[in-house]
Amino acid sequence: MPDDNQYYTAFRYAHSILARRQTLMKHASIVVIGGGPAGLAASISAGRALAGNKGSVLLLEGNQECGKKLLLSGSGQCNFSNNLPILEFLYRLGKNANYLKSAYYNFDKDAFTNLLTDAGCQSYARPDGKLFPLSMKASDVRDALVKQAVSAGVTILYNARVYDLGKHNQTGFIINMENGSKLSCDKLIITTGGASYPQTGSDGKALSYTKSLGHEATAFRPHLGNVNLQEFSFYKKCAGISLPNVQATFAGKEKSFTASGDLLITHKGFSGPLILDNCHRLKRGMEIIIRWAQDAETRLFEAQKKYPKMDIINALWELPIPKKLLKTILEARGLEFHQSMKRLTEFEILLLATVLSGSHYTISRVESLDTAMASAGGIPLAEINAKTMQSRICPDLYFAGEIMDYALPSGGFNIQMAVSTGWLAGESAVRT
Repeated sequence: MPDDNQYYTAFRYAHSILARRQTLMKHASIVVIGGGPAGLAASISAGRALAGNKGSVLLLEGNQECGKKLLLSGSGQCNFSNNLPILEFLYRLGKNANYLKSAYYNFDKDAFTNLLTDAGCQSYARPDGKLFPLSMKASDVRDALVKQAVSAGVTILYNARVYDLGKHNQTGFIINMENGSKLSCDKLIITTGGASYPQTGSDGKALSYTKSLGHEATAFRPHLGNVNLQEFSFYKKCAGISLPNVQATFAGKEKSFTASGDLLITHKGFSGPLILDNCHRLKRGMEIIIRWAQDAETRLFEAQKKYPKMDIINALWELPIPKKLLKTILEARGLEFHQSMKRLTEFEILLLATVLSGSHYTISRVESLDTAMASAGGIPLAEINAKTMQSRICPDLYFAGEIMDYALPSGGFNIQMAVSTGWLAGESAVRT
């Protein structure tokens, strides 16, 4: 029996042949550039909005298949959204919440899961709220979106790489393809993503042709990536240890900020949501000051009273720090941990409290765009109407997804908002 991938390959090939025949017309009412989740959502919503009217939607995908980066998400398992109540979901979007709320209210996680379910992709929510396909296969999410796009009458053209763009008599767009052909359209939606995982086609090149349409974009930088730390050899033995709700201060020459979140220790540095969600703000040379324990001074004096005969490493069992990590933190700072608590002087307790309240680590490297899960940068939000996703600079031009200059946390928010902004852009392109 052929597997799912073989079915999809045969389906995609047949649809590609049809698409090539249809694009001989050289014109479409709406062209969407980029076949990731944002582009597929934009195509579906535009196709549905055009149903029964004269008009066509053409999706240009530069690869041999749609959603190549989507297939890598969540190590191939695809955490596509989050089951948080709507206000909590928006709160997690941080400073971008007010801007993105129109898109999310228009097409939220329930609308997304229903869209996938209707195409045969069931989903489930983990206890932490993260939504996954029931099969734990990212390909099922991608295939469901492609199926819905085709059902909406969208033509998908694969291996279609755009060279540059231009306005056509101020009433539409000319799209010059790398193979020398030309297309035109009345409305244009750009959903080419950011610049992380460039091998998937998300290479940031779209910013060069959005500039010709009047947009001055911010350069892409890594987001949802790990950091390596200087002099971290002491901590290699702790790789794999994860701690919940750790507070840290990120200190740079120009500005500092404080954040909290789960922290994962790696062989070379730190990861986990605390680092991933703030990656776009980090640079080499910045300090990360970790508060390993709250109220460390008070708790140390209490431990000395309660467990005077126990050695330090065992007496501090009530601290939210695994023993192996606690021992390593003390070793790295040259502190003795075998002596009994009663032998600690007040000065030694204060010194230990200082270490546990604020251990300093220096970033030697921030994960690059080649391997970071996402990117920040792109088209400034001020240049895009939040209620329609239409450009404020170039009429009939729309944007959606990671090409927009926002940075969202891990946990399903990036894919959901790519789909939400894409859905709003597709509807708006038909109705505005």
